[in-house]
Amino acid sequence: MEESLARIKHKHSRIIDERRHVWDVEKLWELTAHLPVQKIDIDSIKELDQDCWFGYGSTTVPTIRNVANHCKRIIQADMEYPILLTSDGLLVDGGHRIAKALINGQQQIDAVFIEALPPADVII
Repeated sequence: MEESLARIKHKHSRIIDERRHVWDVEKLWELTAHLPVQKIDIDSIKELDQDCWFGYGSTTVPTIRNVANHCKRIIQADMEYPILLTSDGLLVDGGHRIAKALINGQQQIDAVFIEALPPADVII
């Protein structure tokens, strides 16, 4: 199982029925490449005030190093790519882009909505 996780370069995970479901984000982007990009209000993003990086089930804690690593990813975030949300508005990909948009004073961000997530690539 760890081998499967290690092969996934860019992951999205969430807890479903007390088990962590993990998706390969690059596969999700391939599945959604044909979908339209929409502008949405950043304040409408449900995870905006939630701990998405260090919260429940995370193996990392907010040490100075781990926070700095996220800051680096925020600084390097490519705003040319939209964020990815489920049809009910849950964030799948783009937390660092959202943070960068907030820092830059943006009110809106480009988003793509996926109708339904496919089965997870790995379930832990």
